Amino acid sequence: MHNWKALLEKDQLRSEQRGGRVFPGWNEGKIYFPPTYKYSDNSDKYAGDDINQKEKKRTPAWCDRILWYGRGLSQLSYVRGESRFSDHRPVYSMFNAEVESINHSRIQKMSSWSSQLEIEELLPYSYGYTDINSYGYTDLNFY
Repeated sequence: MHNWKALLEKDQLRSEQRGGRVFPGWNEGKIYFPPTYKYSDNSDKYAGDDINQKEKKRTPAWCDRILWYGRGLSQLSYVRGESRFSDHRPVYSMFNAEVESINHSRIQKMSSWSSQLEIEELLPYSYGYTDINSYGYTDLNFY
């Protein structure tokens, strides 16, 4: 079992932010998921974890992040996806956003219930392996 908490305490982005050297005023939610990089191809193992691997051993890291800036945003979730099509794992976040609209006579605050977006509406569409095969493409390589 890995000690992700100890690794996260040494995270370079957080260290640099605390020191005021990068992204002043930007926020990131608490990370409750394992590192997102670097995985062996099409696997749930980190690169170099397997003794028989020829891959260079790397310390796992949180290379995929979501930062936000500004007022009126509150993060509802911050999670890691489990897609195996890359040596990274994707991260997703959902926010409530307080939006002001200017009506010529007044400024009206819109509540999140009237302008909420579903996470699927924000993500680009991508074909999964089985979807691609159903179109007759058989010579595809995923790296």
